[in-house]
Amino acid sequence: MAASPIRIPLSQLPRGQRASIECSALDALTNEHRCLLAAMGLGEQCEVRVCRPGTPCIVQIDQTRLGLPKGIADRIMVTPIELTTP
Repeated sequence: MAASPIRIPLSQLPRGQRASIECSALDALTNEHRCLLAAMGLGEQCEVRVCRPGTPCIVQIDQTRLGLPKGIADRIMVTPIELTTP
């Protein structure tokens, strides 16, 4: 049986790490925060890449970069995507 994917706060990812936002990952946020982040492209099942960890935590979604306060990045749970080398 396959192990469950590891979920960690977005704020704990290192620079360059990619991750996917899981379905319930935004549950810890207020409805207002979820709606605002969704309007900027950060929603369920999207993939992000950490451009700069820390405060603010800067992530890239497609061609858009977002700066997230630590309190928000701490509450967004993600599953890291392992990078494969050819």
